[in-house]
Amino acid sequence: GPRAAPPASAAASSRRRRRGGGGARPKQTERSLASALPGALSITALCTALAEPAWLRLHGGVCPRQELGVSDVLGPVSEALLEDYCMNPQTILLLRVIAAFCFLGIICSLSAFLLDVFGPKHPALKITRRYAFAHILTVLQCATVIGFCYWASELILALQQQHKKYHGSLVYVTFAVSFYLVAGAGGASILATAANLLRHYPTEEEEQALELLSEMEENEPYPVEYEIVNQFQPPPAYTP
Repeated sequence: GPRAAPPASAAASSRRRRRGGGGARPKQTERSLASALPGALSITALCTALAEPAWLRLHGGVCPRQELGVSDVLGPVSEALLEDYCMNPQTILLLRVIAAFCFLGIICSLSAFLLDVFGPKHPALKITRRYAFAHILTVLQCATVIGFCYWASELILALQQQHKKYHGSLVYVTFAVSFYLVAGAGGASILATAANLLRHYPTEEEEQALELLSEMEENEPYPVEYEIVNQFQPPPAYTP
C-alpha cells in the first residue's frame, strides 16, 4: 500500500535543521574572548593603581611621609606637603598628569573590552577591534605614565637630597605598588593586542560570499524535505 507520510512534527524539525545550518558554514563572529580577558585585567590594574595611594616611596629626607601618590593631588593639595619638602609645584603637576593618563587608559581599555565582548559589525568598529587600536592606545598611555613616574621620582629625589633628615643620611626614592600595577596593565594590553592581531579573519570576498549564502538560505521558500513529504502524501479520494 502507499507509504504513510511523515508526521508534521518530523517535517518541521527537519526544516529547522535545514534552516539552522546543518551543512552551512558557521558565521564569522567578531567577538574575542582571548583579548577580552587581558583587557579586563588591564582595566582592573589601572583602577587599582588610581585607588592605591602608594606610587613612590621616600627614604632619608625631611619629609615625614613614606609614600606619595596621585591621590595626594587629585583634590586640594595639603600645605604640609609643600612645607615639609615632600613635593614642589612641578611634582604636583606631574602627578596630576599621571592621573589624567591613567583615566585615559581606563577609558581606552574599557572601550577595547566592550568591542571584544560584543563584536559589533559596523565597518569602523570592526576595523578598530581587529587592529586593536584601543589596546595599542592603552599600551602607549601606560608607557607614558611610567615615563612621568620616573621623571617625578627624579624631581622628588633631588628635593629630598637638598633637605636631608641628617647630614649623612642616605636618600633614595623607589617605586611602589601602583607603578608596577600600571606596568602590568600595559603588559596585559600587549597580550590583548597580540590576540587580536594574530587571529585569522576571512577576506572581504569570503565575507561577501558568506553573507550571500546566508541570504539565499533564509530566502529559500520550500526546503527539500517539504517537497519529499508532499511526494509521499496519498492523492485525494475520487468523488464522482
